[in-house]
Amino acid sequence: MKILALDIGAGTQDIMVYDEEKGFDAAYKLVLPSPLRIFAAEVWRTKEDVVIFGDTMGGGPFTHAVIEHLKNYKVYMTESAARTLRDDLEIVKDYGIEIIAEDEIEKLSEKAAPIKISDFNLQLLPVLSSFGVDTAFDVIAIAVQDHGVAPQGVTDRENRFRLIEEKVGGGIESFAYLDGVPEYLSRMNSVFRSVKRWYDGHILLMDTGPAAVLGSLEDERVKEKKKVVCINAGNAHTIAMSLNDDRIAGVFEHHTHLLDKQKLEYYLKKLTDGTITFKEVFDDGGHGALAIRETQPEILSLTGPKREKMKGLGIFSAPAGDMMMTGPVGLVKAVMSRL
Repeated sequence: MKILALDIGAGTQDIMVYDEEKGFDAAYKLVLPSPLRIFAAEVWRTKEDVVIFGDTMGGGPFTHAVIEHLKNYKVYMTESAARTLRDDLEIVKDYGIEIIAEDEIEKLSEKAAPIKISDFNLQLLPVLSSFGVDTAFDVIAIAVQDHGVAPQGVTDRENRFRLIEEKVGGGIESFAYLDGVPEYLSRMNSVFRSVKRWYDGHILLMDTGPAAVLGSLEDERVKEKKKVVCINAGNAHTIAMSLNDDRIAGVFEHHTHLLDKQKLEYYLKKLTDGTITFKEVFDDGGHGALAIRETQPEILSLTGPKREKMKGLGIFSAPAGDMMMTGPVGLVKAVMSRL
């Protein structure tokens, strides 16, 4: 089985080409700037009105760039592109953005710079081919962060954690969706539809945090342990999971910029004691927490691009010999589990 695995984060997109016959040690790897940063930079460079179309992505630096652009120029966006900023299009309109129909793109592009956005860059395939890499993949597996479409009266942070807590008690592979994604996961759905337009094979979608946690279990020092705590300190979010025999016993997620080593250590102790609460983490600006049982870990692993600020809390896991490949390794493990 040949798998193309892409972990698309806020800072980078981490790419692995995996061949089941050769294993992780022979996998090809790429670490590139994230689509969010690429398209944000394009907006910052553009000194005129813009018309933005394409797929729904994550917001972050791209949202900031668009809102700043509105101070001096007009911004037109199709509905699918506009949901990158907020799922509620009325809020997007309140920013001053004009929502347009798909058939208006060509005409508006005569007076505004066109910017097509997408989490998956199709130019990746000819680049791989130019280096002799076979791009006839059996599976394309992609990780993106998705808050989901929040119901009326529910905040994005609350809704994000609702999607996480419903998986507690099960395996991490339950975060993976094979050949279909629930409608309420707008970004994953957009990625799925985008890839499905040109690809007929299996497509697996997964959230970035759980993919990294699953990948960290492949580290040789972690994989044989029954009770572990895995933390992924990402550029935007930090997620920690306590695991008993590969079952999720507890989880919390917070914004990385609101955490330091001391605060993370405090939350980890409460997670392993089983005393952490949703309210405490949510009121601190995070997404939430849930622990269904105590877990005293045999090992604690840290991964993610911001792990250095948490140095000393546990081992630095590096599955497949590379910390930046933790997400792709998790995606490959999810594929092997589901297929």
